[in-house]
Amino acid sequence: MSSDEPSGGQQLVPIGNQVAQNNNKAGGHMAAGDVNTLEIHVEGDLNLPLYHSKDTALSRLYKRLVSEAKGDEQLTEYIGQLQIFTRLVEDETVVGLDSKLLASDRVDQLDMAKAMKELVYGELRKNMFSKTFQTIYATLMGKIHEEFQTWVRPAIARGADREEIDQLVNIYVVKPIVAELEMCPDHDGAPIATVRGMIYFLTGNCHLRWH
Repeated sequence: MSSDEPSGGQQLVPIGNQVAQNNNKAGGHMAAGDVNTLEIHVEGDLNLPLYHSKDTALSRLYKRLVSEAKGDEQLTEYIGQLQIFTRLVEDETVVGLDSKLLASDRVDQLDMAKAMKELVYGELRKNMFSKTFQTIYATLMGKIHEEFQTWVRPAIARGADREEIDQLVNIYVVKPIVAELEMCPDHDGAPIATVRGMIYFLTGNCHLRWH
């Protein structure tokens, strides 16, 4: 496998409980001055993950990663679950993070997006011989892809404006996964940077479409 970074994206051939709220009513704002609101219409109940315990599957993986760091485990290639997300999607007409953000009118995010994506790419390269690390990243990327396709992609397809799309990404993708990472005592990174970096990494490899 080549360690060189191909143009247009990194093709590494390198990723409980529910609470339902309905029929709630609230009126008015307790704020001084004008209040700007954004309404997001969601069909059915709003189900968001609620994490009570630090002993989650993800936290156990991070604990195992710390233990394995003392060993000498070596892999020669990325596990299949991670290869799904680190390969470039074929037959895409708009390729690469720059082009994706340009097509979705998000050029203002490009500098930070590239920096965060590079953080994820660097972590993948640094830990490419750890099966546990690969499993963690495959798990996180899988969660991001699933929630994006379920909640965000339909809004993009129907022509929702950028503000609504950003709200959906924050509510359904970023916050729940960040909350789960924060419950992992052995995760020593910045959860928001990790999740946002993976979003941009998956965007650059054409797994998340914003247009």
